[in-house]
This record gives sequence, structure tokens and C-alpha cells, in this order.
Amino acid sequence: MSESDPREHEDSAQTEAHTEAVPFDPFADDDDEFDTEATTGPMTVDSGEKSRREALSTFRQRRGIHRRGATVAGGMVKLPFVSPTDPETATIDPAEAVARGVEAPTLEPGDIVASQYEVLGPIAHGGMGWIYLATDHFVADRYVVLKGMMAAQSEHERAVAESERAFLAEITHPGIVKIFNFIDDPRSEGGFIVMEYAGGPSLRSRRRKMNGTLDVDTAIGYILEILPALDYLHSRGVVYNDLKPDNIIITEDQVKLIDLGAVTGIGAFGHIFGTKGFQAPEVSTTGPTVASDIYTVGRTLASLIVKLPVENGVYAPGLPTPDEEPLFREYLSLYRLLLRATHPDPEARFPTAAAMSNQLMGVLREILAIRDGRHYPHLYTRFTAQRSTFGTKHIVFRTDQLLDGIKRSVQISAPEIVAALPTPLTDSDDPGAGLLSAASYTEPSEVLYTLEMAMKQPEMSGSVEIPLSMVRAKLDLGLTGEAIRQLDELSDRLKNDWRYHWHSGVAALLSSDFVNAQSYFNRVLNILPGEPAPKLALAATDELLLQQQGMNNVRLLNQETTRAASALAFAQRVPVDDYSSVPSWDHITQDPIALRFHAMRLYGLVWATNPTTVSSAFGLARQLNAEGLVDTAVAALDRVPQNSRHQRLARLTTILLLVGSTGSLSESRIRRAARRLELLPTNEPRLQQVRLAVMSAGLTWIRERSAQGKTPISRASLFDVPFNERGLRTGVEASLRSLARQSPFARHRYRLIEMANMIRPQTLF
Repeated sequence: MSESDPREHEDSAQTEAHTEAVPFDPFADDDDEFDTEATTGPMTVDSGEKSRREALSTFRQRRGIHRRGATVAGGMVKLPFVSPTDPETATIDPAEAVARGVEAPTLEPGDIVASQYEVLGPIAHGGMGWIYLATDHFVADRYVVLKGMMAAQSEHERAVAESERAFLAEITHPGIVKIFNFIDDPRSEGGFIVMEYAGGPSLRSRRRKMNGTLDVDTAIGYILEILPALDYLHSRGVVYNDLKPDNIIITEDQVKLIDLGAVTGIGAFGHIFGTKGFQAPEVSTTGPTVASDIYTVGRTLASLIVKLPVENGVYAPGLPTPDEEPLFREYLSLYRLLLRATHPDPEARFPTAAAMSNQLMGVLREILAIRDGRHYPHLYTRFTAQRSTFGTKHIVFRTDQLLDGIKRSVQISAPEIVAALPTPLTDSDDPGAGLLSAASYTEPSEVLYTLEMAMKQPEMSGSVEIPLSMVRAKLDLGLTGEAIRQLDELSDRLKNDWRYHWHSGVAALLSSDFVNAQSYFNRVLNILPGEPAPKLALAATDELLLQQQGMNNVRLLNQETTRAASALAFAQRVPVDDYSSVPSWDHITQDPIALRFHAMRLYGLVWATNPTTVSSAFGLARQLNAEGLVDTAVAALDRVPQNSRHQRLARLTTILLLVGSTGSLSESRIRRAARRLELLPTNEPRLQQVRLAVMSAGLTWIRERSAQGKTPISRASLFDVPFNERGLRTGVEASLRSLARQSPFARHRYRLIEMANMIRPQTLF
């Protein structure tokens, strides 16, 4: 080719392009003449430099201008904007601390450290001495923090210190203050660490300003912002060690961890710094671990939302019980989360900061639903969605007995509960995850054979999902005994795995061992307090226990406790002082009173959090109806969304609830039931049966009133018949004869005709 390709020149130009300055002079077009010689000299500031300084000054000044706060936690929480602290006023007078016996600061205002940092004064006193605010004269006079480091007592400790400096210098996370430098200085035996100045109040100061506690959603929002930073540290092989409200800074719309002086490697030994009341009790024996950091997170969150007991000037171990703390009575899942995070056994805590964050998100979702009635879609990370519904058809389908004479139960059963409950999602990191995803759409018998063959392969020996999937397949095939035996074989290996307890609970349900099922599901709830699945399973198990005891339709709760439990159906905050009728906040119980209370609360929690879990709405309605709260039960079912395929079934159920209890019948309820029925489409298959039920209830009520010498308040007709005894007898008779013509069995058809003849009004001619 004699001529070059123009595209080659084009590519070459793009390759060589680089950032360059474009001259800009706003005064270039001015006609005014200046004496440049008079205005220039060795002290003259370039106009560009002057403008850059002005821009930097404006940038710094506007940090404190109020802006919108940060929206965090998937849009569920809006953290307030907090104006940063003016560095000129951040320093404190150390005289008061010195008077209490604290050593005097080694650095004074005006001192120069490393020929670079000018000390402005102390800003706080920590476990390793005074913390100073300084100006970095080498980098735009920015504000930095100087913090002394622990002195090495031996060559080994000196080597450890050097190693810690090395990995601290590598930490880069937006939720952690930046480390700029390490300085050896004779005024501090361990030298100084130079860090970013966050310039905001600590969570402790914020808590003090809010009268001792923060709003629970705000506190959770702050912790959710901190947990990714801790997860980052853990992924890099280090632990923070000293999390507490003092070390969490809020500046503008950011949340940052400060004070990295206590950061060590996982399992490090030597001087492990922490704060009493927050530090995990096992650190002195096990060293710093991820579990010990999780403990500090739980203690920090608890200190932000409740007033923890104090002993000898520090927070005492443990948490207030729900009997002692109203907040925990209202948000029981939050209490369970804190119990797990601060469990005395490190193995029982959340395994990672990400796992805790996941459950905390679920707890927050529940809190907002209860407190504010705000609903956020549940993100399924541990369980599938509910596979079907249970307990939704029994009351309505019972009316089919009028048509065919076949008796139907109104009680729920364990198999239908198991068929409806969600199933655990497969762990993608498990060796058998790929095999299970390929076998997910095959028959249970085929799945079982495939998994049995797979378990013989050496590379699958470490799989947890495969043996649990084998258990699930056996349960689906009705081989409950074999499934239980396999679970027994896995108990030692998987005793701390929530999936093992879930499948054990399902197996116990199918074998009618409701007591053990309750224990297993309670264990799952303790491990996963933010998940709705164990709450739903536990509520259903409590209801099965009530049925087993013959107490499912008996009033058990006093008025105060009933108000507390039923309020959750509508996300209401009802103060209740007397919880004496609830023997324990632990769900391990066979006491009918506690079973009813927990069933109501758990059904209500699931329903308040996710209006698509229709099984919980019907379960709540059954418990409310058993306590005589018919109108409240109706209101709970009225919340079934219009676009739900169960909405018509819910409407029919409310009609039957209104007229189902003879002891609470009234003209108002009868007419409300009739109006609800008239709004249903005429093609509803059970319209005739339900209409008969309403008229029969009206006839019963009128006869009771007549025996007392009373008459109905209104003379308006019920459906198309007069609202009196004769009119209702005529209507019931016509409905019975209509059902007789539809009955598939001759014997029952004759029975219906006999009933119609018995109920018809007396002929007067």
C-alpha cells in the first residue's frame, strides 16, 4: 500500500491523547490596561492559583450546608444529615481529664510532628492515650488526626507492630477512615498513626443528644452501614476489636469507623484492645475472631436502642428481657437477633458480618411494618417463596356439606402445612449445588436415586445439600421414618446448621410429633430471626398443638393480652402493662395460653410484614375468632389484596365468620354478611350454600329474639325475603330445595327435601 490508512492516524492520535490544560482568562477581552510591572513581583499570587484556593475554601465551607440525608438499607431508612464539626472548635481542654487522674497530653498546641503536622490540640482520650487534631502543611493544610500506638515490649512485639502497620496501610474502604501515615516520634513510644479527620459527632454523642436512645430504625440503619466495613476487614484477615458508639462517626450523610489502633489479625495474640461492656468475653482465651467482632456489633446496637444495665461504670453483660424492656416485647425478632449476636458461645453467633446484615434487614423490614405499616418486598435469600397456602379453604369448603352431605373438617393438618411451607434455598457454594439445580425438576424418586449415586463420589463427600435433599425427597415420597433416621445420622455433623433443624421440624410435623417440631422451628427462628418462614412454621405448629389439646376454639387470653397480640394484625402500637398471662417469651411451651398468644403474634408478624402470605392472614383470623374477636378477624381478612386469587375466598370466609357464632349474633352482623354476599359475582359456586348459612343465622337470631319478646330493629328485607320468621323460613326452604336439585347423592337429596318440609312456614289454607 502506497498510501497510509487514515484510520491508522486516528488510532495513533487517540493513543497519544492525554490530559492537558486549556488556558482560561476571564479578563482577556477587557480593554483596560494595567501596569503589569507594578503589579508583578516575587510575592504576586498567580490568578489561577488564587481561584483554586477560593474553590477549595468554598468546598470546605459548604460541607456544613444542610443537604438531604442518605437513604440506606435498600430504601427503608433515611439517615439524617449531620453537619460536620468545625475543626476550630473540635479541640478540648485536657485539664478536667488530668484532674481525674488521666496523664497529661504529650503534645501541645503548636507542636510540629515529623516536620509536617502542626498540632492544634487534643480532641479525645482513648485506651491508648490522647488523640490530637493537627494540620498537614504538606497537603493543602488539611486536617488530620494523630493517635499514639502501643509501644512494643520485645522484638517479637515489635515485629508484630510492624506487620500491623503494613496491613493497616492497605485498608481502603469508604466506611473506614483513611490512614495517611505512620510516624516514629520520641514523644510516643509506639509512634503515631496519622488518620483522616472525619469531623462529625460520634454515635455516643448522637445518642446522648437524643435523650439516651436512638429510634430503632435509625440505629439499625447506622449499623447496616458499618457492617460492610467490618465484613471488608474480615475478608482481609483482620478484626476491628473495639467497635462501640464512640468509634462510629456520623459526618454529613456518611457513617465511618474511626480509631483503627485496636485492629489486629484474626487469632493474633499479645495486647488485644477493647472496651469493657462491648468486648466479647472469650477474647482473653481465644484471641480476636470474627465472632468476637460480631459480639461488639450486637452490644453496640443494643446500647443505641435500649438503656443497658450498668455495673461499676461499664455495661453489664446480657440484655434486658422482654418482661423488662417494652421495646423487646414489641419487636421480639430484634431481641432474638441481639441474643444471637451476643451469645456466650462464639459458635452460636452469626458466622459473618454479611450474614448478620442479611438478618438485620429482615428484622428492620418487620419493624417498619409493625410500627408504620410500611411494606417492603421480602428478598428471599434463605428460603423459597411460600409454595401454596394452608388453612384458607376449610371454613368455606365446609358449606359443601349442605350439597353432598359429606362431612369436612375445619382443622388444619400437618401434611397441608408442609406442602405449603417454603423450602430452603440451595447453597451455591456447596459441592453438590450444580447437581441439585439440574435435578430440581425431576420426580422425587428419580432425585433420590441420583443423589444416592452422587454421594458415592469422593468429590461430593463434603456436600451438605445432597444429604439434606435426600431427606427432602424421602419426605416428599412419604418415607418419613427413613428421613428421620437419616437426620439422626447427620445430627453430629450438622447440629449447628439451621437447614438440619428445619428439615427435622418438617419430619416431626409429618410424624405428628408437634412438641419436637416446635423445638426445631424455634431453633431455626433463633438462628434466622429476620426470616418469615420459621415464624409461619412455628405459628402453624402452635395451632396444631392447640388442636391436639382440644383448645383451638376455646377463649384463653385475658383482655389486655388479647389486645397486645391482635394489634399486630394492623401494625398498631398498643401499650400493654400486664403480660402476666403469658408465662414465658420463649416459644418452647405447651401451655394453651402461651400457644394462643404466640400463634397470634407470629401469624400477625408474618401478615403485617408481607400481605401476600395469605396463609398467615387466615391463621390470624382463626386465632382472633377463637378469642371472640370476630370483627377483628374480619378486618384481618379484608386486608387480602384485591388482586390475590384468594380474595374471593377471604370474602366468603368473613361472611361465615360474621354469622358463625350463635353467641355473638346480632342484626348488624347478619346484615353486614348479607351485603358482603350480594357484592360477590353470581357465578360464585358456593353462593347458594353461603346464602343459606346467612338466612339460617338470621332465622335463629329472630327466633331467639321472639322468645324474649323482642323484634328486629329494621324491617328491611334480607336478600329477597322479609326479615321476619315467616319470610326467612320461606327463604331457607327455597334454598334447601334448590340444593336438593343439585345434590349428587339421592340419599342426601331426600334429606334436604325433608329439612325443607320441616322448616317451611305453616300453611294457612
